[in-house]
Amino acid sequence: MWNKNTELVLRQLVKDTGVTLLEENLVQGTWGNISVRLDDDHMLVSPTGLDYNHLEPEDMPIVQISDPSVWYDGLKPTSERKIHAAVLASRPEINACIHSHPVFATIMASCRAPLPAYTQELKDIFGGDVIVGAYGLPGTEKLKEGTVEAMQGRNACFMANHGVFCVGETMQDALNVLRTLEKTVYEYIQMQTLEKTGAKEYSDELLFRVFTKKANHFLKK
Repeated sequence: MWNKNTELVLRQLVKDTGVTLLEENLVQGTWGNISVRLDDDHMLVSPTGLDYNHLEPEDMPIVQISDPSVWYDGLKPTSERKIHAAVLASRPEINACIHSHPVFATIMASCRAPLPAYTQELKDIFGGDVIVGAYGLPGTEKLKEGTVEAMQGRNACFMANHGVFCVGETMQDALNVLRTLEKTVYEYIQMQTLEKTGAKEYSDELLFRVFTKKANHFLKK
């Protein structure tokens, strides 16, 4: 059983992490959710549908990992708590999870495109290529199962048509995975755009032109 001082520190950590996600544009509005392990069978999670800036540490509910329908203290927990519980249950070395919707990584998730870990550093951070979990509606068993499968042996995955899921031994580790993922995806998009167009210099305008050309091609079919 955890002690109260540890719980208070972790409650503040969830709050601060949510604010960091907003400040770094790694999430928008009230989207996304965060969890941190309290012990083998309990976690603190962010509540559902509330602005991270306005949350208080006491708002974070405690959720049972073995049965995430059981929760107490705080406000109503995120509807994605089953995913957090399943990942924490399957990965005892992991203590923190972040589900988010950063701009460029969400593009990859929407395209259902994997991200190759093309350097040893990326392999070390992500645990290998970042793959795409099977599609499922928010809060469903299908989404949970697809995410857990895609996270096997990895620290990040894309959730098809949805967003990303990142984990770490600590919350700082999970944040580092998320930051690296967003940065790497943007670099990868630039690389792919230059390769497809033969251009020597990347710009977001160039990417937009490529996108609209492909979109118009599909619309004419």
